[in-house]
Amino acid sequence: MEGTGLRATSESGDTLDHPSEDALFMMLVGVESGESSYLIVDVLDDDSGQTYAQTSRNDDGTYLVEYRDGGPDHHYGTTVDGMRAAHALIAAWAFQTPAWREMANWHRVRL
Repeated sequence: MEGTGLRATSESGDTLDHPSEDALFMMLVGVESGESSYLIVDVLDDDSGQTYAQTSRNDDGTYLVEYRDGGPDHHYGTTVDGMRAAHALIAAWAFQTPAWREMANWHRVRL
């Protein structure tokens, strides 16, 4: 299944519309290897531009994963143990896997 209405973008400039779970994984390989420092997945049909998930690798190998659901009051984040865990959360969010919010302990991000 491909992510209809999604665009994945990495710091290295790679952009992919309608990414599959495998494509998201491969883009995260670039983050893991240091080729990029982040991956953002945007919902294209959100006119506000405020519905997205993003992840970046921390120096200790953990990943910060965040999602925003329509604005700054709905911005949440968590830290996971590695690239595969980050991929699981990003893919679950992107493809709206049932109960994806329960896959992590999310906290509100205040910018």
